[in-house]
Amino acid sequence: MSNIKDTIYIDVDDDITGIIDKVQVNQKKILALVLPKRATVFQSVVNLKLLKRASEKVGKNIVLITSEASLLPIAGMVGLHVAKTLQSKPEIPAHPNHADINSESEIDLEDNELDLTDSQNVPVGELASVSGVAATTTPKEINPSDIDETIDISNNHLIDDAVGTGSRQDKSSSKKDKKKKDKKNKDLKVPNFNRFRKILITAGIVIVAIILLFLVFGSTFNKANISIQTQTTPAQVNLTLNLDTSAKTLNNRTLTVPAVSQSTSKSSNETVATTGQINNGTKAAGSVIVSAPCQPIFPVLPSGTSLSSGGISFTTQASVKLSSLNPGPGCSLSGKVNIQAVNGGINGNLAANSSFAIPGSLYVSYSVSNNDALSGGTDDMVSAVAQSDIDNANQKFTTQNTGSIKTALQNQLTQAGLVPINDTFSTGTPKTSVSPALGSQAKNVTVTQTVSYTMLGVQKTYLSDLINQSVKKQINTSQQSIIDDGVNSAQFTVIQSSASTAQVTMQANALVGSDLNVSTIKSQIVGLKSADVKSNIKAYPGVTNVTVKFSPFWVNSVPKQQNKITVNISKS
Repeated sequence: MSNIKDTIYIDVDDDITGIIDKVQVNQKKILALVLPKRATVFQSVVNLKLLKRASEKVGKNIVLITSEASLLPIAGMVGLHVAKTLQSKPEIPAHPNHADINSESEIDLEDNELDLTDSQNVPVGELASVSGVAATTTPKEINPSDIDETIDISNNHLIDDAVGTGSRQDKSSSKKDKKKKDKKNKDLKVPNFNRFRKILITAGIVIVAIILLFLVFGSTFNKANISIQTQTTPAQVNLTLNLDTSAKTLNNRTLTVPAVSQSTSKSSNETVATTGQINNGTKAAGSVIVSAPCQPIFPVLPSGTSLSSGGISFTTQASVKLSSLNPGPGCSLSGKVNIQAVNGGINGNLAANSSFAIPGSLYVSYSVSNNDALSGGTDDMVSAVAQSDIDNANQKFTTQNTGSIKTALQNQLTQAGLVPINDTFSTGTPKTSVSPALGSQAKNVTVTQTVSYTMLGVQKTYLSDLINQSVKKQINTSQQSIIDDGVNSAQFTVIQSSASTAQVTMQANALVGSDLNVSTIKSQIVGLKSADVKSNIKAYPGVTNVTVKFSPFWVNSVPKQQNKITVNISKS
């Protein structure tokens, strides 16, 4: 690459001052200015004269590379060389005053002169050989054998070597500079169209092979996904059901449904201090005479017979047969028996000749008295359970929060595969137990209250059968089918109920839609295009939208194998 020539590309926005600066700062002696189209800055004679004067001042030769006809006369007037391309020979264009200009367009090179008027047949390379021999404005004599023919456009920035003369050191330096600039401007080389044509042909073959490969794989891995959206309509069902835990089968005529009773219980305790008292002292004892009117059969008073006197209770310690006869007026029978007070205490010590009554002696009129006083009773008062204590504990029980209990019963019925009828939830009568028992010695008494809770549940299939039976009476079963029987959202209202039976009303909203058979649809759309698939399926009543997706992306029809077709039906 020569170190005496260069190419300068002019931008359409460059002004004459900037162009002159580019010429002056460039170190090369021959400069080819490649002009853009409509370069208005070069339409001025003054600008071209300034450019020529500035280039001559620094010892440079200028060649304008342009094909614009409007610029040629102006360049000819000024005396600037012009070439259509970098490979064309430069010349000074003709103009009306050509003869005058010829005399002014010569370049004084001291020893050797280049007549610009004869440059029509001289390439830019010859200009380079003239101005590039020396760094000064005075060139050496031109060696014709060293002149290049044309300007090489293979380097977008530099003009090829025009001069082959000089020392071996200059040539070596020139080659190094050319390698550097070729590497720097490698991306600006003229494309090799033959190589480009080969690339296009190869790319076309590859694309065709890929398309064939897609077709082969498409027939193997092609799939179709059909999404069908249908419009459903509600069908209301209102039935009065008879739930019975004793029923074994569903009665469609009487609407009697077998039911299951799920129950649970919850216990709570209340403890209070006792306020009652009992006397744990020794019990008074003694003997009494029991008398009765004379009878054909001697009466017997059994052991443990209760006696009372002055509110004090006694019991006989043995049985006694009234056999002693007291003749005379008012004939009577008598017998003697030991008695003991039921409770300890000194109030059981009764004086002699106290009278006693025998409660419940309906058939024999007994009279009891003691000839001797009853004695031995002592006092020892201790706390005991009174009825008032039990009543006080019962009053402390509050109403239980049954929400959690109700939820627990619902879950138990659901886990058993039943539909819980929530409104059949019922609370049983509380049952209480007392510990220790009434009258027992104790400082505290605990009352336990147990409440039972129940809820009824029924098999979902029973309810579904009843709903389907009712809905089928409302629709055309040849074109419509039940999409959702609504049993999961059914509402129940209890009319009356017990722990084992209930009468309830059931309200359900079933959904009715088109009767679509997936297998039938697949068989009808095999091999069809997307538009035909949509038209075929939309013919079914209730179908509102059909979406067809093929895969891979180049597949455009439904596979012929039904196992590669997926049909999804959504309801709205």
